[in-house]
Amino acid sequence: MIERLKKNTKIKIISLLSAIVLWMYVMAVVDPEDTKLFEDIPITITNIHEINDLGLVVDPDEELVASVYVKGNLSDLQKITANNINVYGTVNNPIEGQNQLYLRASASDKVSTDFKSDTIVINLEKSIEEQKNITVEITGKYKDDVDTVTLDQKKVMVSGPRSRVESVRYVQATFNADDKSSETKSTELKLKALDADMKEVDHVTLAFKKVSAEVSYLQQKEVKVNVVFSNNESKLVQGEDFTITPSTVKIKGKSEDLKSIDSIDTETIDEDKLGTNNQVVSLKVPSGISADRSSITIRMQGENHAQSSIFTYSGSELSLENNDNDIQLSDFDLPETIKVTVEYGSDSQRISKTDLRLYLDLSGGFSSGTQYNINHSEINVKGISIEPSYVMSK
Repeated sequence: MIERLKKNTKIKIISLLSAIVLWMYVMAVVDPEDTKLFEDIPITITNIHEINDLGLVVDPDEELVASVYVKGNLSDLQKITANNINVYGTVNNPIEGQNQLYLRASASDKVSTDFKSDTIVINLEKSIEEQKNITVEITGKYKDDVDTVTLDQKKVMVSGPRSRVESVRYVQATFNADDKSSETKSTELKLKALDADMKEVDHVTLAFKKVSAEVSYLQQKEVKVNVVFSNNESKLVQGEDFTITPSTVKIKGKSEDLKSIDSIDTETIDEDKLGTNNQVVSLKVPSGISADRSSITIRMQGENHAQSSIFTYSGSELSLENNDNDIQLSDFDLPETIKVTVEYGSDSQRISKTDLRLYLDLSGGFSSGTQYNINHSEINVKGISIEPSYVMSK
């Protein structure tokens, strides 16, 4: 039987023609009704001008769409596309807040339309405008070298739905400092409305989208380091008696400020406290200037300095011992300065000025016009010489 059907081509052709004739009969004579769903059809608000005249705007300002059922004869439905369907919405008595948008649709006269729901809820907000300050964000490779960014406008008017305008905390102009210039440069910067989390606020309008800016950069130069000793008469020579690392620093500042700076001083150093060990010394960087480092390292050189120290005292630093008669320093003819040279047998013996105390011994009594030797406290060093070595009583 199956083999007979395979070979009977005439039966197959007759069956196919019968199906086509039946389909044409249904379409031409019966033409049944059917329903087709069209989704995401844009909605036109018919009274949008009335809404705007009331100072209201739709928020969020996104495209409103609806799903529409179209019903009609099959032959008519086949001619309908989404472009043939128009959906309209009307807000009755618009107010700020939630409103019902009543929908209606139109298509061909030969079909009818219906909705899943003939209303949708939209939000209307008061349209406001506020003036906001413009701030500048500096990014890029040389952002730390930017001195000033001067804008031709400091404020901008922001308009839109109330909640969105009020959420704008900053209107930001961003300058990218990837290219450094020695001269002031002019450029245009784009503006963005940002909220408190620095996220861009949508659906607001800026009165202008760009501002003009004048950008100047800090300049840089290399200057030497000047070592400052507490003893203004210090005879120490850099390179012979001591070395510093580094000997120069790079400073940065306004061009007019840098012109007058040829060197940077160290904080005052007491040379009597310097030893053979490295000592870190802070730099005195002028106000308004920055440096690539805040300190330098100083190291004393040479055998002579390593084996001796010179301390300077004033006469008023002398003390009186065994002073049973309550004698005062004013009873002596005191020198203005007393020079004490301390010699060491090794670096481990090095002392500071505070370790050495000078005094006069009055155990033998006091008499006018008498010479009193200047003594020193006991200390473990190679030798100590004092000049002058004595004072006279008045």
